[in-house]
Amino acid sequence: MKKTISSVPYPSYILFLVITTLILQQTTLGDPRSHTVNITCGNQLEHNSTLYVPNFVASMENISNQMRTSGFGEAVTGSGPDTNYGLAQCYGDLSLLDCVLCYAEARTILPQCFPYNGGRIFLDGCFMRAENYSFFEEYTGAGDRAVCGNATRKSSAFQVSARQAVVQSVSTALNNNGYARAEVAVSGTANQSAYVLANCWRTLNTSACKACLENASTSILGCLPWSEGRALNTGCFMRYSDIDFLNKPPGSGRFKRDHNSDCSFSCQFCHCFGRWGDYWSLHLEAQNNRKEKKRFK
Repeated sequence: MKKTISSVPYPSYILFLVITTLILQQTTLGDPRSHTVNITCGNQLEHNSTLYVPNFVASMENISNQMRTSGFGEAVTGSGPDTNYGLAQCYGDLSLLDCVLCYAEARTILPQCFPYNGGRIFLDGCFMRAENYSFFEEYTGAGDRAVCGNATRKSSAFQVSARQAVVQSVSTALNNNGYARAEVAVSGTANQSAYVLANCWRTLNTSACKACLENASTSILGCLPWSEGRALNTGCFMRYSDIDFLNKPPGSGRFKRDHNSDCSFSCQFCHCFGRWGDYWSLHLEAQNNRKEKKRFK
């Protein structure tokens, strides 16, 4: 009897190899930081699930398209009490590839808030929120909080450096489209520093961003002397750590060497199989939409 061997269609096999290769290359360049820090759901039930679910899915698809090109997205879908307002943003040190990965994780988790009509999720690399009202200009709220690590108590020298880095990041962010990163060496040590990331949502004006970061600074510094602290605020995110969690800027250090050595290879694959990539992207988008609808059932 002839043995039947299942096979993968040739084009799909090639596509798999291309995508796997590109992903493996890119993972050496950055970290999407897709770890969930906190998810908070609203306390109001959705008005009409028949309208709410497709509106939510449509908003997420719209935002997804924006995230691929800018690392930020906002959308409004529907009307009346079933309108869905959505916003997502990656923090400034993430590459677009890492941003898409972080957003994909957030998009998978946030539907857990159903049947409530609002929720927000902070990941270490991105933020996402959905409501039935326009919240885009909000910068403070009752849910603002600090999340402190409790594993290691740091020296007074580190605390001084952390405070300096926080102040520096707030000042820089206000002149850098709401984003800043800072590194301040710890006095009296060889290789220790305090690292800080600060980011306002792009929907805020300068004064709202300033107020949000100042509030975040106050709350996050309350985490000292612990080695880690995060501020999860309505309009911004801030983190300090004794570990360098920041992705390297393009064109610096190891990133530059890896990027240059891999560029020609990656570009050839992207050029030859660009259409396959577009097809695969649309396929995954449709798959995500189906999964989201199932989560609401």
